[in-house]
Amino acid sequence: MRVARFSRFVPVSLILLWMTMATGLAQAADTHQPLNANEQAFLTRAMNDNASQVAMAKLALAKSINPRVIELASSIIQQRNALSARMAQLRPGVDLQAAQVAGGNAMLEHMQALNGDAFDRTFTSSAVRNHCRMISAYEAMKVSSANPALRDFTHDAIPALRGNLTVAMSVLRSSGWTKPQQEALATVDTHSGSKAAVFWEPISLVAAPW
Repeated sequence: MRVARFSRFVPVSLILLWMTMATGLAQAADTHQPLNANEQAFLTRAMNDNASQVAMAKLALAKSINPRVIELASSIIQQRNALSARMAQLRPGVDLQAAQVAGGNAMLEHMQALNGDAFDRTFTSSAVRNHCRMISAYEAMKVSSANPALRDFTHDAIPALRGNLTVAMSVLRSSGWTKPQQEALATVDTHSGSKAAVFWEPISLVAAPW
């Protein structure tokens, strides 16, 4: 009887094992699904943007004496480096150093000539504009991407980006700013629910005059 029961049990066990393996293989296939051209372009631009933001944040650490600006810069560096590391996992073999080189831009050169409050205002308002644009781009990719791993990545990244946006806006709300900066911040609050119509195009969430 025991032999008979065992012989009947083995096939069922194998079937369950095969089903488990098949499910795991299907999930692995979804995780390693190739990125399409738009998804690859998103990651390339996002990594370049991360490099640019890290470079500007490092400049802020070197030039600013405002504790809140320093806190914002430190958070941006930590966040963007973490995002780039996860992007590299989505694109094995990507050259992070190349992204760092591509991160240079005219805004960084402009900021190098500024000091004091002028630097702090420029850095903080630039961070607000950038994070608004990035959040919109990440949200668009989360909705449009067919790649499960990329969707998970953008889903996880958006709250962190929003956190730094909140900090940057809080710095702009600080006392001592001139009237144009306060008016620009009011524009951000009024249009905070807006979406970018075109991927990676500047959006009018911040109508800052500087």
